[in-house]
Amino acid sequence: MAGLAASEPAGGSRTLPKLGLRFALVYLAIAAVLFSIYGFPFELFGARSDWLAGYLRLYAKVAGSTLRLFDPSVVVSGDRIDGRFALQIVRNCDAIEVNILFVSAILAFPAPWLRRSIALIAGLAALVLANIARICLLYGVGVYRPTWFATAHEEILPLVLIAFTALSFIGWASYLTGSGRARGLPVPGA
Repeated sequence: MAGLAASEPAGGSRTLPKLGLRFALVYLAIAAVLFSIYGFPFELFGARSDWLAGYLRLYAKVAGSTLRLFDPSVVVSGDRIDGRFALQIVRNCDAIEVNILFVSAILAFPAPWLRRSIALIAGLAALVLANIARICLLYGVGVYRPTWFATAHEEILPLVLIAFTALSFIGWASYLTGSGRARGLPVPGA
């Protein structure tokens, strides 16, 4: 161990804390901006927030199309999914909070922009798919175990989605640092 310390550049032990502090501050700044945009009460100031309603309708359409593969009675109308159990996709059902946390972490991570772009696109796609799976699972819980719906919706599945997001970031952080090469992942620019 003493040989490793001797080969470390002067001041090297300060580099990691500085990077960690920089990451944390940039992460917090990006997350604050994104959460402010998402949570801003546009309607109170006369601005339209049709983008959110359209986004929620799109989520309902994608989840409903997926559910229709398993339950042909499913019909989507706006942000509602009706079938053997009814769901309405509203704010917070879109998992935007975990998307914001993931985006903030990837953008704040000190890595080349090409790697961050790849991680961002692929990671967000995985999070959207995970949330669609969560919505479909909630539909199934509503059909087969309606008494479990509130617990699954409010307690269990949000934690699963948060854990998935954290593990996804850890995996992408490995890629962003270049250590993904050891597992055969493409490392752009390397």
